Amino acid sequence: MANYSYLCSADAASLYPSSQVAGFDPRTGVVAHDVSCVPLLWLAMFRPADLVTGVFTVDEEDLDDGEDPEVRATAPLVAKERALAQLDAALPVLNGLFADEGPLDAHAALLRRAVERAPGAFVTIELEEVEGIWEDEETFQPTLRAALAGLDGGSDGDTDGDTGGAATRSRLIELSRLRPGRPFPPARLLVDGLEAGDDDHWNLARLLGAGFIGAVPWESE
Repeated sequence: MANYSYLCSADAASLYPSSQVAGFDPRTGVVAHDVSCVPLLWLAMFRPADLVTGVFTVDEEDLDDGEDPEVRATAPLVAKERALAQLDAALPVLNGLFADEGPLDAHAALLRRAVERAPGAFVTIELEEVEGIWEDEETFQPTLRAALAGLDGGSDGDTDGDTGGAATRSRLIELSRLRPGRPFPPARLLVDGLEAGDDDHWNLARLLGAGFIGAVPWESE
């Protein structure tokens, strides 16, 4: 099974615009993509209230015998202006949670540039492929919701009363597949052709994703 996530911008307030919005052009509508995870700074653009559930009809030719043609899916969806405001608001929280790894302001600025230049008034993440390969698929949505709740800097939803953010950090690492405990790579690592190890290249993608068809600001000017 494919296991990609896609950060998308579209004119319609629709989940999964690549298949649900007529005329969606992935060359401009897919801001970035990644493999087997949801990058950290994508998550920073959303909050629990932005999680939307929709029901989609699958073509019969794509179904196995006995499968229900109606599929229910939940993913984040919000107006672009609000998404970018929430990204800005999450930065102090993320910089606190990942203080040992370093600030993310420069990385967020490059993501903001990519989102702003993409056409469309709404931002969403197509993440069903990642959800489908989650080790325990039933825990994916609760983990996502709790992680987004922690981005406001209040209680991270832990049941043991811990409001210090340890649970939020853990969930964000689990969703993004970051390799923590080392300084985050420079935001312009690829643009400036800086020397770096495999972990640095890995973490840059886990923070921002990668270009899908065209280049993104953290890969090329």
